[in-house]
Amino acid sequence: MINTRLIPSSLLLLSVLALSACDDPFQIIEELTFDESLGIVLSEFTRLESGVYIKNEVVGSGEVTQEGQTAVLEYVGYLADGSSFGSGGFPFVIGSGNTIAGFELGVFGMRTGGQRWIIIPPSLGYGDSEQATIPAGSVLIFNVELCSLNGTAVDPDCAG
Repeated sequence: MINTRLIPSSLLLLSVLALSACDDPFQIIEELTFDESLGIVLSEFTRLESGVYIKNEVVGSGEVTQEGQTAVLEYVGYLADGSSFGSGGFPFVIGSGNTIAGFELGVFGMRTGGQRWIIIPPSLGYGDSEQATIPAGSVLIFNVELCSLNGTAVDPDCAG
């Protein structure tokens, strides 16, 4: 005779084991192999407390970003496989929450005229939400140039 009281407990245990065996859908920056075309050597980057990685290609000579300033940037966005998911220029107010959190964290502290690589973990990007050309759980890689802060530009051709 089957003990029916054990069935719910057994099902619960099997469900927990099945869920724990599932792969985490989020990519992990430190475990990725970046496409050679990106030229990313993670050991050359600085890991911020948030988990965002940054590397300055050009430090810039202008003002340093601060919360509340309007920044104008040019960017190219990539996935770890080297494919680009977008590019362009856009303004945003630093600290406003109008961009993904990892992008704001990566831009914070840049100088006008600076160029920086920013690598964003999924939790500070789009998380488990799929975007048009970005799979859910993806690490995002941006190459950005800070064109101006509050209307003061270093390079008049940037985001023109």
